Amino acid sequence: MSLRLCRRWFLTATATALGLAMGIPRLSDTALWSQPMLTPASANAITHIHGLAVSLTDPDILYVATHHGLLQRTATGQFFWVGEDRSDHMGFAIDPSDPNRFYRSGHPVTGGNLGFQSSDDQGQTWQLTSMPNVDFHAIAIAPSQPATFYGWATSGALGLFVSTDNGQSWSQTRMAGLEDLPFEIAVHPTDPNHLFLPTRAGIYESRDGGNQLEVIPGTQDTPIVGLTLQMRGSDLHLYGYRALQTTPGFYRSTDGGQTWDPWGSGFEGALLRIVISPHDSDIYFAANQDNQLYRSPDQGKTWQELNWIE
Repeated sequence: MSLRLCRRWFLTATATALGLAMGIPRLSDTALWSQPMLTPASANAITHIHGLAVSLTDPDILYVATHHGLLQRTATGQFFWVGEDRSDHMGFAIDPSDPNRFYRSGHPVTGGNLGFQSSDDQGQTWQLTSMPNVDFHAIAIAPSQPATFYGWATSGALGLFVSTDNGQSWSQTRMAGLEDLPFEIAVHPTDPNHLFLPTRAGIYESRDGGNQLEVIPGTQDTPIVGLTLQMRGSDLHLYGYRALQTTPGFYRSTDGGQTWDPWGSGFEGALLRIVISPHDSDIYFAANQDNQLYRSPDQGKTWQELNWIE
């Protein structure tokens, strides 16, 4: 071995040994390569929040689907763009069985519709999976059966669609009884066929995967947005923002949505998007109409704003 090659080998081996001793990952470590490409985002980057999701691998990382792309909020409060695609993410979800697999629908910057797309690298790159030229404004995955997806299409097709093969193929449900357009889709935590669809005309409930729907009594005159479902023991609890004229706010229902009680405080405006952390069922995240983000450590009883840190 020449003197130059010996010196190069020595320097490489020394750097590797020092890196391992200090806990620095090697270039060959898969964990290093699995991290998404992130670009620092400016303070005005959040525009029209359409979806929220908590990372399945890090409870302090929040993904924010916006009108101009996907953002990641880190544990330090900094925001970064994920990947280079700045499409409008109207529908967004993370696969509950695969932390690297994301789903979306919406509009590209050039216009038109994205169809139903998936990413296997945490939103860095996207591929068309199915439903070309369709725009799903809402995407929901059944927690108890992650291969079952629901989507509400507003362009390219219209109505409620269901997939039982991870979004590879879709069929339209009958939607009998539905008289208004849903804001979102909420799937029962333990029953993939049990749906709740909040609309301006009330919350519609289906127990057969969206074929037959009925409005929940008492919800017709008070729209609810940000609807979120959670099991507390054997009981289903519904949470959401009630747009009451006199006492609007964050409410909870323990009887299937028929009656509601005031539940939380500490936020401003209307909470349009609410998600529950998959790591801790007491921790909620929310976004209001002004794109402010909030975190609750106690099931939505109190909220603190998540400040932007440059």
